[in-house]
Amino acid sequence: MENKNPNILVDASTRDDAAIYKITNDTCIALTVDFFPPNVDDPYTYGQISAANSMSDIYAMGGDPIIGLNIAAFPKIFPIEVINNILLGAKEKCDEAGLSIIGGHTIYDNEPKYGLAVIGKINCNEIIKNNTAKSGDLLILTKALGTGIITQLTKKDSSNIGSALNESINSMTMLNKKASEIIKNFPVNACVDITGFGLLGHLYNMISQSNKHCELNINDIPIFEGLDSIVDINNLSTGSIENIKYLDKKLIDLKTIDSKIKSIICDPQTSGGLLLSTPPKFAKEIIAKLNKSGHKKASIIGSVRKKKEFENKIINFIN
Repeated sequence: MENKNPNILVDASTRDDAAIYKITNDTCIALTVDFFPPNVDDPYTYGQISAANSMSDIYAMGGDPIIGLNIAAFPKIFPIEVINNILLGAKEKCDEAGLSIIGGHTIYDNEPKYGLAVIGKINCNEIIKNNTAKSGDLLILTKALGTGIITQLTKKDSSNIGSALNESINSMTMLNKKASEIIKNFPVNACVDITGFGLLGHLYNMISQSNKHCELNINDIPIFEGLDSIVDINNLSTGSIENIKYLDKKLIDLKTIDSKIKSIICDPQTSGGLLLSTPPKFAKEIIAKLNKSGHKKASIIGSVRKKKEFENKIINFIN
């Protein structure tokens, strides 16, 4: 249904990360919500990850998260100290972001879940959407891939994961705040944060919504140390399987891609990085600033090009 309210500048119709509502000619608010079950054993770390993930949509659109509401579901017999540690971990990340938690809602559920409804502020004239990539742009990914694969492996046996587990936790607890602050200083044409649809799903949405095509350089995609050696294609999460199934129908060449690589680029990410589209002359400087800010694996992973008539390859895979 078409939205008739003129103050709604962005809604779900373009599959953007957050909704945008205009308050004045210059001042807008960005609204988003996210929550999920624990993906790590430590409750404090889980709280950090969930809070960072919940704020990521605001950062992707160029906003600053300012207030939030807790959303939680806990079993009746859940130990209070575990709940406290989840909330303390979340608060630590919210304090880092400058976000104030001002309330929330909790229900009983057999499976614990936690997250935030977040409101951010944003200049109405500086909103970064996901459907405005331009021909000639380069694509930059700010974080390595692999959080979903590693989370799935830990459910079975974490003994063979090695340093990738700590690397993935460090990545998931890292806010996209610094990356967002950096890209605000450059003419970034489009941006999206990488979460449940995986890199390939979010890239597909960005490129198709922008009415463009792109090239994806497989070998330039950053992944966690040793990830390619521990991927178990027979033990993928339900999210990965569904992403692959969906994208196999949309991208005619995906079936020809190596199974391990396919599982990595379709891997659902938790608190993943930002994928941005920017003119080539700014790409190296953006990468340098991202690397200096702590995003050590930020990389140029592809390019955007004009959609050609009769061409059906929305994404062209380059090895």
